[in-house]
Amino acid sequence: MSYREVVYDELHWRLLRDLREKALRLMKPLADHGLNPIIYGSIARGDVREDSDIDIFIQYPVSSAMIELYLQEYGVEPMERLLIQATPSHVPKAYLVIDELTSISFPLCKLRRDEIGFYKLAGQIGYEELKADLRVPGMNKQLILIIPTPRGHEELPVEHNVEEAAKILGVDPATLRNRVRVLKRRRELGRTGVYRKLEIQRDKTFEEVFEELLARDPALRRRLRTVE
Repeated sequence: MSYREVVYDELHWRLLRDLREKALRLMKPLADHGLNPIIYGSIARGDVREDSDIDIFIQYPVSSAMIELYLQEYGVEPMERLLIQATPSHVPKAYLVIDELTSISFPLCKLRRDEIGFYKLAGQIGYEELKADLRVPGMNKQLILIIPTPRGHEELPVEHNVEEAAKILGVDPATLRNRVRVLKRRRELGRTGVYRKLEIQRDKTFEEVFEELLARDPALRRRLRTVE
């Protein structure tokens, strides 16, 4: 087992603070209406970079019209509205793209347990936790477990330390092994794009487009039947 410590300098702490403040501003209208948004990835863990995404997610289907209304009340207008389905076996998700590095997303049907678990593996926190400046452990795309410390973070390679990493994350080791296997395969094959990506016009709701897809896509209907 080999931990490596990374100590943040003042520039890193300032960047993390700025990104978290931006995330808080976007999560507030959602939290104020009881939607329980989370933020996941490097902003939840702390290992941010200049090009870190601000990924805000609601873990269950909600009315897209209501979300857009809540954001408008706070002066937030998405620059783009996208329906994205990563693979035929994944749930289609609605993405409200705020800018090139910032989005608010939610599933258009119920997530499976393993899909919900992905966010915990990456590191996730809610609005109140973000307000309290909490950071949590999570695994990055390089299969490194990031463990926050007062000075920065510690790193632990997950692939050869699955049991220890699973204990820190509070997940079943089998779940973590499966996630490592998926990410390794993606890395070996390279980026192959997404199965479906549609821009949603302003005169349509996400739900209307999703129903149209359901009507003509048997694979999508089968996917709905696999939800536990």
